[in-house]
Amino acid sequence: MNPPNIILVMSDNQQAAMLGCYGNPEIHSPNLDRLAQTGLRFDRAYCPNAFCSPCRASALTGMLPSGHGIHSWIDDRNRADWPRGWHALDGIDTLPEALKRLGYRTGIFGKYHLGETASAGAGWDDWVTMEDGHVRSFYRNRIHDNGHSFDQPEDRHAVDVFADRALEFIGSSRHPYFAFVPFPAPYGHWPATRDGIRNCWSGHYDECPVASIPRSGLSSEAVAHYDAIRTASGGGLDFSMLMRAPNDLPTLRNYFSQISLVDEAVGRIARAAPDALILFAADHGLSLGQHGF
Repeated sequence: MNPPNIILVMSDNQQAAMLGCYGNPEIHSPNLDRLAQTGLRFDRAYCPNAFCSPCRASALTGMLPSGHGIHSWIDDRNRADWPRGWHALDGIDTLPEALKRLGYRTGIFGKYHLGETASAGAGWDDWVTMEDGHVRSFYRNRIHDNGHSFDQPEDRHAVDVFADRALEFIGSSRHPYFAFVPFPAPYGHWPATRDGIRNCWSGHYDECPVASIPRSGLSSEAVAHYDAIRTASGGGLDFSMLMRAPNDLPTLRNYFSQISLVDEAVGRIARAAPDALILFAADHGLSLGQHGF
């Protein structure tokens, strides 16, 4: 029996309740809903950490953060202080390395957020990623593509850029292959979801009441948490988005539209690889008003 082709798609900052197949009547996600209906839907999955970098490291190593040593998000504003060619998982056996030993061709197409982005990490044959781990925009990114770097075309959404490259990899690969597609959406945080740029799904949500999100007054705990963060950072960073976004309708509708855009890309990938084992997950969830956050 031939080993299966494997495609792991990962969205960024998306709780399970933000899909139709998990009961959300406002989210348009027919392709992911179809995967859930025809495959296996996980109803009890546990996130190893609340930040991007540790969760991605856990997905690629099978370890908890206590094992791989990455406990928080990697701040790429400190890139100049990193050792040259630094990857946070150097020296740890990873999923792509294990699959390469089994004869797989491997490729990553999307957000890395585990160190150096211009050079490939261990185990990857194809390396297509964005320079920033912290998503500041869906449109204005520096893309590194197998040693070639370029500025993302402003009329092309990052999800489409990475989906296209993943499809090229799938179409050109001999059996078997492993494609890791960590899309930098829907994300939810400002400024990415508050830039005013409309995508092909924005119109679908223009009148959406966003009733599936508990838009209520802030809790006293949320305010105290915000004050503590501001104090700890010396007042240098503005975290008010964490409290304001759950009542900002343009942000929420943009976030919903990004989910549908990811869903559309998953549909394209699924149609191109009907015999592949396709897995969909998020790196971690996102509080959308729950508990006042």
